Amino acid sequence: MTEFEDFKNFEKEGWEERAYTYDKWASANAKQIIPKAVNALALSKEDIVLELASGPGYGTNEIAKISHNVIGTDFADAMVLEAKKQNPGLKFEQGDAENLKYSDNIFTKILCTFGILHFAHPDKAIKEVGRVLKQNGLFVFTVWAPVQESPFFGMLAETIGELGSYDVGLPTAPPIDDFSDPDRASERLSAQGLVMTNFEAINNIFNIGVPANSIPQMYREVAVRSKGLLDSQDPKNLPAIESKLIERFKEFEINGSVSMPFPYRLVTAKKI
Repeated sequence: MTEFEDFKNFEKEGWEERAYTYDKWASANAKQIIPKAVNALALSKEDIVLELASGPGYGTNEIAKISHNVIGTDFADAMVLEAKKQNPGLKFEQGDAENLKYSDNIFTKILCTFGILHFAHPDKAIKEVGRVLKQNGLFVFTVWAPVQESPFFGMLAETIGELGSYDVGLPTAPPIDDFSDPDRASERLSAQGLVMTNFEAINNIFNIGVPANSIPQMYREVAVRSKGLLDSQDPKNLPAIESKLIERFKEFEINGSVSMPFPYRLVTAKKI
């Protein structure tokens, strides 16, 4: 078994369970982020486009407003079904970003919003992007800012560190911050034959739309690793962990709704 294969299976199983709940929490934030990411593709109606880790189809739907030759692909069958349900008439397929079934040099543009952080072998996925992209084709992707810059992720990490444990048997994952640093992102892309042409740090404020006491539920329903981390804690410690999270999120609650920074990176690369 290759390195991080357990993590890959863990992620796939988790996302199979999360097709509906992810959309419930993420759709509003996606409406803020997806148009900007798609704009970076500089689309024309002649473009042939692929969306990796397409989830419920937010990016594919936005792309289709300009180019009708677009395919969304996700490794979770449940996500593909959800995307087809939400976007009738658009094309979605189950597929592994690390082993794409498409021929060489067929897409002019590829989009991946927040998918790279869930790939067990991101370098393999980027190599596949380079293979299926035409010469001068663009690859646009987004990743979250480092944990220390992101209250939503940082407060979970700090609370688990204070009141719980990280040693709970979750699969080892690849580094999550490499692509949020411009130098490391450029190096990783260059190693697979792509040249980074733009790196943008964006400060995004997202109104989650629920009170602080809903945050433990959100962590479980919006992401695989956060659910695994919470549910694997010692049951004796879990009430204190959840209470602390609610307490900390109260500082971001305004009129019964949490609104907080969700900074991210928008990266553009080109196949030369």
